[in-house]
Amino acid sequence: MCIGFFIENIMEQIIFYLVRHGEAENNVRSILSSLPEGREYHLTDKGKEQIGETAAFLKTVSVDALFSSPVCRARESAALIAEMIGRPMVLDERLCETYFGDFNNHPMAEFLKKYPESQLRISTDPKDGVESYIDMRGRLTSFLSDMREKYAGKKVVVVSHGDPLEQLHGILTNEAPGRSATGWYPKKGSCTEMRYDF
Repeated sequence: MCIGFFIENIMEQIIFYLVRHGEAENNVRSILSSLPEGREYHLTDKGKEQIGETAAFLKTVSVDALFSSPVCRARESAALIAEMIGRPMVLDERLCETYFGDFNNHPMAEFLKKYPESQLRISTDPKDGVESYIDMRGRLTSFLSDMREKYAGKKVVVVSHGDPLEQLHGILTNEAPGRSATGWYPKKGSCTEMRYDF
C-alpha cells in the first residue's frame, strides 16, 4: 500500500505600483541629478499634473504602503500621492536615482559620450564612480527582501526613477540587467502595476 503526501505550495504575493516621478526641472534642462544633490530640482507644473493623475488612480486601489526615493523630484511626487491616498510616505535610499559619480549635476550629453549604449552600464568604469546595473540590482534586491518580510498580501506604491524602476521591473520579470535595459521603460509620472509572486 502506498500513501501519498501532498504539500500545497501556497504562493504569497505583493502588488506593486511602480511610479516614476513627474517631469522635473532637471529633465527639462537635461541635467543628471542623484545623491548627493548639488541642488534640488523641483517638479514642473506639467510634472505635478502628471502625478496628480496617477495619484487619483491610486486613490481607487486601497494602497497599504508608499515608499519613495529621497531625491527631490521623487519625494515631491510621493508627497502629492500621499496627500491623495492618505498614507504616509516612507523614504528609502535604495530607491534613489542611479549614482552618477563624476557626472552628477552635469549635462546628460557628457554622460552619454562615455556611455552611449545601455549595455556599457552593466559594468561601469570604477574611475568615474558611476553605479552599474549590477550594483543597482543589489540595493533593489535588498529592498524587495524587506518587502517580502513585511508586506506579503499588500499593495505597495514605489516612487522612483527611470533606471531603478527599469531594473526593478527586470527583477520582477526575471530579466537579466542588459535585457531589462533595452525593454520596458517608464514614462514620467506613469504608474505600472506589477504582481510579485514569491
